[in-house]
Amino acid sequence: MQKMIIGAAALLAAGWSTPVHADEAPTYQDIMAKAGAAFQAEDWAALEERLSEAQALRPYSLYIWKNRILARQLKGDSAGAMALAAKIAERGLAIDLSGHDAFDALKAEPAFVAIGAKFENNMAPIGEAVVAAQYTDVNLLPEAYAAGRKGTHYIGSVRTGKIIEFSGAASPKGTAFAQGGVFDIEVRGKKLWAAVNNQLAYEGADPENKFASLMVFNLKTGAPLREIRVGEPDALLGDLEVAKDGTAYASDSVTPRLYKMAPGGQTLDIFAADPRFVNLQGVALDEKNHRIFAADYLAGLFVINTDTAEVTAIENTIDAHLGGIDGLYLYKGALIGIQNGTTPQRIVKITLNDEASEAIGFEVLQQNLDDWNEPTHGAVSGDKFNYIATSNWPGYDRDWNIREDAVLYPVRVMTVPLDSK
Repeated sequence: MQKMIIGAAALLAAGWSTPVHADEAPTYQDIMAKAGAAFQAEDWAALEERLSEAQALRPYSLYIWKNRILARQLKGDSAGAMALAAKIAERGLAIDLSGHDAFDALKAEPAFVAIGAKFENNMAPIGEAVVAAQYTDVNLLPEAYAAGRKGTHYIGSVRTGKIIEFSGAASPKGTAFAQGGVFDIEVRGKKLWAAVNNQLAYEGADPENKFASLMVFNLKTGAPLREIRVGEPDALLGDLEVAKDGTAYASDSVTPRLYKMAPGGQTLDIFAADPRFVNLQGVALDEKNHRIFAADYLAGLFVINTDTAEVTAIENTIDAHLGGIDGLYLYKGALIGIQNGTTPQRIVKITLNDEASEAIGFEVLQQNLDDWNEPTHGAVSGDKFNYIATSNWPGYDRDWNIREDAVLYPVRVMTVPLDSK
């Protein structure tokens, strides 16, 4: 859900600051305030130091990474700036180095030619575009997906709150309606669960009555069975997992935290709130091993013990880019991630060690396909992965209205094989 990224403000333009007490560790906002002051004072060494501190808190923020390149170039360390740009290229990504004369100077250096070529090569499409099903409505803003039986697909709409079922080219049938945008759905037996937010791009959003909730529907009739609203303020539920016994987990992208509801419970309670969390997105439940994985757009991957709520950051000894992941899914002990917060956007497979404490392998399954318009959520179905390829989020402006020049695609569910053997 790339639109929910936090902290992508103007480039170090303001020199505002907030007081920091001696006994408190500086926050990201404190650090960036000092970085802004250093930028205004043209103290490039201090700027780089502050940005490095900020990067430690948000290791996968490409916004900070870009500004670190700028800071090094401004202080005369072209080799250091080049090294940071090269690292991005080695991770299979590209970064837009524009907006300042110092970037132009860096790109004019002979040593940058190979890096620029690598950026360009990294944008090449990977994988085959295989459409599993398509629906002509372009106004849904489809974010949520669940795979049904016999090849059916369930789609949840952020724009209308509608949940539909369709298969191939057949006409869809309405399954349920939520009083808010549907951000994730799960099919469990005869029930359909949904993470719902009455805010953002939902066409019926009431700015005076924003709320986030879990809703449960009868899968066959679409009748609402339960609604459990989040009691905490400033919540936005981004992803949902439901265990076999009915225990539900939901990630909060804004505050950020992980909620849990006991089977048949009446409240969503805060289960895990770690200071390392920045912008939680996808979650993937591993019931057998009593753990749930969580993707943070800017902080990377975490695993949370479902018995103790202990949070552990997954180590990245392979030096892959583990940020920018929206949807997250479990497949034979590996994680499948829809990485829509990177350039290029990708679907990746992350292999973990037996303890799930370390990423030991990273494979790009698909990337930058012509038929995409920001992929978001999906589901593992056997040995393949189905996903929404055309969410249409880029067609909406900051006020969540459709842009005048927007090109909106029909709902397109695509598929990629997961087992290469």
